[in-house]
Amino acid sequence: MRNNPFKITTPEDLTATETVSLFVDVFTDFSQITDPGHVMLKGPRGVGKSMMFRYLQPDCQCLSKNTTIDNLPYIAIYIPLKNTNFSLTELRRFDDNHASEILNEHLMISHCILKVFESLRDTSLLDNKKFYSKITDFYTKFFTSILEVENKFIASEHSTCEELFTLMVAQINAVYRETISYIKKSAFTNGILPYSGPLYDYNDYLIPLLEELSKAISRESVTFYLLLDDAHFLSDKQTRILNTWVSSRTSRKVSLKISTQYNYKSYYTVNGATIDTPHDYIEIDMATVYTERNKNSKSTYYRRIKDIVDKRLQLCDINVPAEEYFIPDMNQENKIKEIEEYYNNRFDEGNGRGHNRTDDANRYARPDYIKSLSGKSKSSYTYSYSGFEQLVNISSGIVRYFLQQAHTMYAKVASQQEDADIKCIPPSIQSMVVREYANEALFDDLEAYKKDDEADGYPKEDIDKLINLITGLGGLFRKILLSERSERRIFSVAISDKPSEEVLKVIDIGIQLGYFHKSTIGRKNSGSIGRTNLYVLNRRLAPIWNLDPNGFAGYLFVKNCLIEKAINEPIRMIEDFDKKKLQDDSMQLSLFELEPDILVESEENEDD
Repeated sequence: MRNNPFKITTPEDLTATETVSLFVDVFTDFSQITDPGHVMLKGPRGVGKSMMFRYLQPDCQCLSKNTTIDNLPYIAIYIPLKNTNFSLTELRRFDDNHASEILNEHLMISHCILKVFESLRDTSLLDNKKFYSKITDFYTKFFTSILEVENKFIASEHSTCEELFTLMVAQINAVYRETISYIKKSAFTNGILPYSGPLYDYNDYLIPLLEELSKAISRESVTFYLLLDDAHFLSDKQTRILNTWVSSRTSRKVSLKISTQYNYKSYYTVNGATIDTPHDYIEIDMATVYTERNKNSKSTYYRRIKDIVDKRLQLCDINVPAEEYFIPDMNQENKIKEIEEYYNNRFDEGNGRGHNRTDDANRYARPDYIKSLSGKSKSSYTYSYSGFEQLVNISSGIVRYFLQQAHTMYAKVASQQEDADIKCIPPSIQSMVVREYANEALFDDLEAYKKDDEADGYPKEDIDKLINLITGLGGLFRKILLSERSERRIFSVAISDKPSEEVLKVIDIGIQLGYFHKSTIGRKNSGSIGRTNLYVLNRRLAPIWNLDPNGFAGYLFVKNCLIEKAINEPIRMIEDFDKKKLQDDSMQLSLFELEPDILVESEENEDD
């Protein structure tokens, strides 16, 4: 039975060997991750945060560097924050009580300590001859006294490091479970029960404990990196506690590497101060690195996906490069090349619009081809979303998008060719899967985010508004693609006046769910100075409107009223726009008399 090369496995479930074999080094793009210091790593699901964290853990680092744990420059411990016991609803009963911060921090610290010792117990990296004596001293002199637990270790000639760590895990777990039990019992009383167990905090317990532990397992006292994954699942109070840790000057002893989606709840500490970058921490938006509007970010992401695909194919004994495995529709590409040649010849004759010979060909050839399909034959749906480069562009900087679609493509081909090796994915399969995923993303996936009145999630009316906004902008971008304007490939909008609360709320939900990416743009032609937010539609939605997902694109400056109309009446917004004649590039387009709502501009770094 074939192994699907594009199988997606949760990084936590990968062995060190599997992780090292699959990992593509991204630390040239995110060098701050491997340096001491607090880092907040932001990005939507599937961008690669958890895989990066898995690779940083000691078993992977020892294997990758062919060394022992005591020679590592840091000890990185993975600490998941999703589905933890300190997300108990019973904890809310303590929110208005003076002990709430103390109890929440104790649970969080207990969880972190537990994961540290579980990780070291399970790695099998601590050789008994080298570490047993040091670990014994650590346990008897520091572990028991710092954590206020009984010394239960009875040494024997067969004692091992693993046995010691198993004991420490059991004792920490007992404290943790005792606290959880106390919280649950409090739910059955009108008041707050007295608590008699230990109460751990960051500075007086975690820091000294890990400082002594680092001396026991390393030749020098190295920094512990706590890889706190999915921090957006913390409550507001727990987020403030985590921020208080970030504000502490402890990064040489313990560095917090925090991963979160865009709905991180707060940047305030328990005392009401804010954490600021770069003073307290470094913030990295992984999506920004791979979706910014410049050539370097595009080529970086392209190379990263190519390396991932090539590795996965080779591990399955498929010795075909990514570009040949995901082949384009050559009939379509040849027709586009003919249009490119037409524009190149026009430039040679002195009739080109662009500065360089290939500017017009790169800008207009593919949109012209898509436009030709939308004529009398009404065959836009026959445009083929195939070819490795086009699939990379559609994935919009999210590795998982590419792998999910590639996994489905491979499975479809495998079901048709059970006895033959799969040396490539046909263009028809690629395009069919891409179109299926686009429709699922806009309709099925968004429906799943709607909530009942009492459930957590997004209100139904807000999701409906988001669907309207996406639909309206997609239709608007389609109208511009089919126009005669110089900038036809549009995926982004910037609001030229003050956005309303309703608009900001809906766009923010779109950003949180990965349907928009937020960047910034200068207001060069708007008569003002400074920069403003640019909202980029996810290109995986391009097939819904038969848009061109390739290359760099222009953007629209729009007024808030247009976005409001898209949110509430997307069809009418598109119809109003369609009534207006698209004018030359120096003119503005308007939805209302004497009041310009849209200004089409070009990116600074357009295709050569």
